[in-house]
Amino acid sequence: MRKDLDDPNEINVCLALHAIANIGGREMAESLANEVQRLLVTGHTKSFVKKKAALCLLRLFRKHQDIFPAQEWAPKLINMMDEHDLGVALAVVSLVLAIAQQFPDSYNGCVIKAIHRMHKIVCEKEYSADYVYYKVPVPWLQVKLLRLLQYYPPPSDVTVRQRLSTILQTIINNAQDVPKNVQHNNAQNAVLFEAINLAIHLDTESEIVTQSAQLLGRFISSKETNIRYLGLETMAHLAGFADSLDAIKRHQDTIIQSLKDKDISVRRRALDLLYSMCDVTNARVIVSELLHYLGIADYAIREEMVLKIAILTEKFATDYNWYVDVILQLITIAGDHVSAEVWYRVVQIVTNNEDLQEYAARTVLGTLKSPTCHETSLKVGGHILGEFGHLIANDPGCSPLEQFMALHSKFGMCTASTRALLMTTYLKFINLFPEIKDEILRVFRQYRFVLDVELQQRACEYYAIATQPTDDLLQTVCEEMPPFPERESALVHRLHKTIQDTEDKRTWHIGGKDANKDTLTLKKTDRRRSTVRTSLTDVSVAAGQG
Repeated sequence: MRKDLDDPNEINVCLALHAIANIGGREMAESLANEVQRLLVTGHTKSFVKKKAALCLLRLFRKHQDIFPAQEWAPKLINMMDEHDLGVALAVVSLVLAIAQQFPDSYNGCVIKAIHRMHKIVCEKEYSADYVYYKVPVPWLQVKLLRLLQYYPPPSDVTVRQRLSTILQTIINNAQDVPKNVQHNNAQNAVLFEAINLAIHLDTESEIVTQSAQLLGRFISSKETNIRYLGLETMAHLAGFADSLDAIKRHQDTIIQSLKDKDISVRRRALDLLYSMCDVTNARVIVSELLHYLGIADYAIREEMVLKIAILTEKFATDYNWYVDVILQLITIAGDHVSAEVWYRVVQIVTNNEDLQEYAARTVLGTLKSPTCHETSLKVGGHILGEFGHLIANDPGCSPLEQFMALHSKFGMCTASTRALLMTTYLKFINLFPEIKDEILRVFRQYRFVLDVELQQRACEYYAIATQPTDDLLQTVCEEMPPFPERESALVHRLHKTIQDTEDKRTWHIGGKDANKDTLTLKKTDRRRSTVRTSLTDVSVAAGQG
């Protein structure tokens, strides 16, 4: 294989590169990575081979990152970004883009190179006619360079920042041209959306972002599915960093309509955007629309929808009664897709909010009396009534016996784990309501002989506790649950698990400013450093002139 890499015939060299990238194992990669890198950076290597070498290194980096000396190669690879041949430049930028996501500090020199290359293409129009795709010059290279810049903070040099702003403004202006055909439209929009994402990354308060927000409003109403998809996704990016959501809220009705789009990918992006743009002022409207849509939503996105509805309801609830109503409605509509974390969280919030307990107990009892009560509602009801059922025991229709019958009428139709939970509730009922002790003891006696070991053990132990000569042990075992310690909701963590990783690392997260607060803090720090550096430079220049 090493002999083929040194072969004067470029066909043989390329075959060797293909073999190393696709069928070679770890040992081959370790032995030949330096040889492949040498082919890439050597001046006399033909452009065709250089492209193959760059793509081979990209494949090796993704497969065997731990044996890849990426940091050592940084200076040479960054210099290759200036390659005159645009095909080689594209392959090298693809390689640098992948490596820079893992080693950003080692490759920070690529920022100046990327801006310089973009300026030559966009502003100076320096490119080969062979790489013009439907009147758009090298769109693939432009997209990768713009994406690469999103992994780094704004340049500290004022001149470089102005040059970058000129590039972005030129791209926005060029997008005003009416596309001649579908291919022209696709290429132009690919560059435009990446430019808008970079503008958002650099400064959400810039004039370019203001213009972009107006364009996005037009795009999400487009007849083309791809444009609607990209418009919604980019608007979700803007919602993650903008200080004001007013520009996005103007299009709220259009975004809600996108939930009914015929394409599921557009529906997903509409869901992401509604989740990101939600705040106290529009939470009830958005949650109501999501609940309405949940009943007819695709099964593929129901679990994600349930998590997002639960998170938004908790985060923006000005009235916890509304929160309880929404979660119970959520369970009724999509109970099979409601994860354990959702109902655990309801129990935590009800337990920690004394003013909510009576309302929660009354509401959950009403749900249990419904003939279509879901098993998850039964779990929530078992816990809440066991702890707080005494708060409503004197209300009409809420007597201890009625609470017990509401639960026990569903007992035979639920799983063993839910029955075990309900048995614990029944023991608490004996402590709270001695008048229904005989009815509950009959259940315990019956289940002392079932085949299920967990149910049998609980029935035996609870029966023994309930039939003690005194109630001291019963009262100790059934003491009221203390408030849960304050903790971050597990729902957000669960939601992040459902989001699939892509080949390129995301520079932002779905979920508005809260989900991107760490990135925002980092950006503010970088901007302050940039301002200090600029001020120091101005002082030095002034001192030199003096």
